[in-house]
Amino acid sequence: MANLTEISIGVRKTSLFLAFLAVVFIILRFITGFIINYYLALNKPPPAPPDVRFGKLPKPVYPKTGISSSGLNFTLATVEGTPPQASSSAKVYLMPKKSYTFESGEEAKKLAKRFDFEEEQPVVDSVYYYYKSAKDPNLTLFIDSVHLNFQLRYNYTENQSILNLGQIASKEEAIENVQNYLEYTNLIDNSILKGKVTTEPLTYDDRLKKMVTATSLSAAHAVKIHYFRNDLEGMPVLPDEYDKSYNYAIYAKTLGVQLENVLEISYTFWPIAENEYGTYPLISGEKAYEALVSGKAEVIKKGNNGNLVNIRKIYLAYYDSSTPQLYLQPIFVFEGDNDFVAYYQAVAPEYTE
Repeated sequence: MANLTEISIGVRKTSLFLAFLAVVFIILRFITGFIINYYLALNKPPPAPPDVRFGKLPKPVYPKTGISSSGLNFTLATVEGTPPQASSSAKVYLMPKKSYTFESGEEAKKLAKRFDFEEEQPVVDSVYYYYKSAKDPNLTLFIDSVHLNFQLRYNYTENQSILNLGQIASKEEAIENVQNYLEYTNLIDNSILKGKVTTEPLTYDDRLKKMVTATSLSAAHAVKIHYFRNDLEGMPVLPDEYDKSYNYAIYAKTLGVQLENVLEISYTFWPIAENEYGTYPLISGEKAYEALVSGKAEVIKKGNNGNLVNIRKIYLAYYDSSTPQLYLQPIFVFEGDNDFVAYYQAVAPEYTE
């Protein structure tokens, strides 16, 4: 019969052997997994071909202020020195539109009530409702009763005294106060508030009778807050004017008038059906750059450039127009020196009309 010492030695040997087997198993499992993953990486199944779900797409409608790239000379000055190797396909999203119903007018009146236009009778033009405040005729409200898009505006050109009621401490103050007001009144879609936000200091130019960009916040009468959509599929969603959103608010110190420190709100929201999309072939970055050079792209901002423009960045984005469009489509964006920006459709031309 084995004594206790022999039993103890046997147990230790068995434990060491089992530990060795466990280590060997872990190493073999790691090596096997690495080999399988390496094989799969080298033998990926080909991507599904674009389904072209919506048939031929209408071409994007660019702003009337845009001009073609014709007549300009371009130098490709990207870091790579060549146009990018863009994705061969991308999603195109449906942007469903509403139709007029008998309830549309009532919904417009409910919205006006939230702005304290409950007692005023609107001027109705088709589906559009126009209000003027009885308490202060400088305050007006326009509502598209079908989509409930609206513009609230105080005519500060007729009452410039409200622009001199106090210094705006910071852009954060403006953003926070306006956001609190919009969330409290539940005026706009939450996805707009949760997207990218930029600010622009404004000063009133008495000669031009309008707001212009101020040199600094300390010289500003107001702050314009731009609201942009969040990125989609890792691509920015850009409006007509690139860095100026058509969803914005103008904030100023306006105590003593029928305002919540807001001179203007512009809200135009076209929903994106993120679960309703098709995939479409895209042109290459090289083809897009050729289109820019040949004068086919849309110049959104010429910037401080003559006829020669250095292009620094080329990338894909989604084009979010202020005018209603049926689909959210990818575009190529060209950024150049001195604030130059141009757009060009990315969907292959045989799939547009």
